Amino acid sequence: MFRKLCHIALLVCYLSSVGCHSQPPTIPTIAKGDYGAIIHYLQDRIPAQMAHHNVQGLSIALVNGQEVIWASGFGYADKSRFIPVSANTAFRAGGISKLITAAAALQLVEQNKLRLDAPITDTLREFQVRSRFHKNQGAANRDITLRRLLSHQSGLPTEHLRGLRSDFTMGQMPMRVSGVWLAAKPGTQIVYSNLGYTLVGAAIERSAGGEFEPFMQRTLLNPLEMGRSSFVGSSAAIGYAQGFENGKAIAASNIRDLAADGLWTTPRDLSHYVQMLFTEGLFKGKRVMSATSVREMLKQQNDDNVLDFDCKVGLGWFLTPCGREPVARGVRTYQQSGAGDGFTAQMAILPDHQLAVVIMTNDGAAEKTIAHLAARTLGMLLQAQTGDVDSATDHPQATSSERKIPTSSDRKRLAGVYATTWGILRLRDEHHHLYGEMSNSRFELLHDDQNWLRAQHKILNVWGEDLGEIGRVQLDAVSAQGREVLIAKSHGQWVAVGEKFEPTPLIGNWTNMVGSYQVLTDHEPSPPASSICVRLEEGFLVIHGQLHDRALADYILQPVDNAHAVLVGSSYGLGDTVTRQVNGLSVSGYYFKRIHTPAALLRDSARSLIPIILLDGSRHISE
Repeated sequence: MFRKLCHIALLVCYLSSVGCHSQPPTIPTIAKGDYGAIIHYLQDRIPAQMAHHNVQGLSIALVNGQEVIWASGFGYADKSRFIPVSANTAFRAGGISKLITAAAALQLVEQNKLRLDAPITDTLREFQVRSRFHKNQGAANRDITLRRLLSHQSGLPTEHLRGLRSDFTMGQMPMRVSGVWLAAKPGTQIVYSNLGYTLVGAAIERSAGGEFEPFMQRTLLNPLEMGRSSFVGSSAAIGYAQGFENGKAIAASNIRDLAADGLWTTPRDLSHYVQMLFTEGLFKGKRVMSATSVREMLKQQNDDNVLDFDCKVGLGWFLTPCGREPVARGVRTYQQSGAGDGFTAQMAILPDHQLAVVIMTNDGAAEKTIAHLAARTLGMLLQAQTGDVDSATDHPQATSSERKIPTSSDRKRLAGVYATTWGILRLRDEHHHLYGEMSNSRFELLHDDQNWLRAQHKILNVWGEDLGEIGRVQLDAVSAQGREVLIAKSHGQWVAVGEKFEPTPLIGNWTNMVGSYQVLTDHEPSPPASSICVRLEEGFLVIHGQLHDRALADYILQPVDNAHAVLVGSSYGLGDTVTRQVNGLSVSGYYFKRIHTPAALLRDSARSLIPIILLDGSRHISE
């Protein structure tokens, strides 16, 4: 849970770029077939962007069908030792690792050693789940299938944080996390889950009868001639980049969840994987995967999920930009990204045109930079292939003119408290205006010329610029499956980011848990939160995290019985279960011991919650 509170940028599946509408300079017009012009542009543009954003090192590869038309490195793999990035420098791939893991799982499906729609407990018999969505545990276990794990629809939490940097083997993980509570009902919405992919890795080992890394080398990495790729290694290895965060080197650490984010690789190596997909399973004439498996991987798996809105997912792949900058209107774009431990990576393909770009950096803050670069580069590749200058066109954004105060009925409907991925958001209908509150900020919400809500504030009675990303995002609320869902519209796409809640009676004596708590780590390095506090605020039980001197977000904690409460909400990172223990609380494997009495915290309930921005008209999503 608290890793999410601290690292909202982990919304690599789609939320990390909601609202990022700052535009790079206009890309050049590319003549049909002139791929050299693209390379020349990027050779100038990439170093300039790296310098502007202080990116340490970057590697890129461009693919057109079965040709890697360019692969190159920029900057430093390790600046302290003056080691430059080359096309052969290996970077940590993060979430892109899941694409390789998904391919390996499908290979085993082809061999009838795994089944896509069978319960994962058929393979991992020691693994069980607990669920508030099912009447019995057996039904819950049967709902966790390989297909749902690969498409992030299993309902499992995003992470199991305890022991994240340990050297536990994947084979130990099913037993260690057995009894985990589901965060969402399986098969109803995307809940991006590294934990789910760790279980897939364990199932691969179990069904293949051997360790994960040798199996991956034998069945995928070697056949694809991915000679610089491995699920074993660290930045200390020769030819591997050193990760950086805010200009500081990140110490090498163990990666427990290899199948989810443990791959070290290069853009050139990943290009071979892409070329195999473009030929439906063949690489240099040799069969690596069946055409049926490739088609299944790239088939939408969440057709019936109303709460996923415009985000479509395959097996491992996201099949729409999901709020990110699109390449062109009407052009299918599949992608996956990764971020963490001082690295970021982006891989995006245009399957109908067999074009792809892979970008990797050793800078943990470069996600937005490379997301823009990937979209713009694919747009240029599309121009070069089709000769259509208008193919790479941005979705028009709302202007700042003609903003209007929401009507009385809108203000009444919208006022309330919303649980979001950013924390708690509050809307207030005051003095015939709609105001939002975010931490210590207060601003007005107005309808823009597209009738979506935008946040603004006044300076000396003059409308100032939008409030960063919050001001650039368009917001609305819609009714979906009996819920009031907060959505953000980014680049013409709808993405769920929160849900409206009313105070409910606090069952099970949970008011007695008000207090402050200290994490007990047993000397485990880098806990996700050093302390938490629980307080009552306007009818809600609110949990707040602290990482040393850094305040994390506030979230609504809703009891479901005497022993368990849930971080409410239906968007990314919400739904985790918090469990009462003797003199403490546990979540994601961590135990927090009470250190202060309730009285000390009950006196302080004046601090504001976190944002609340939102919606407009009477839009409705059919169920």
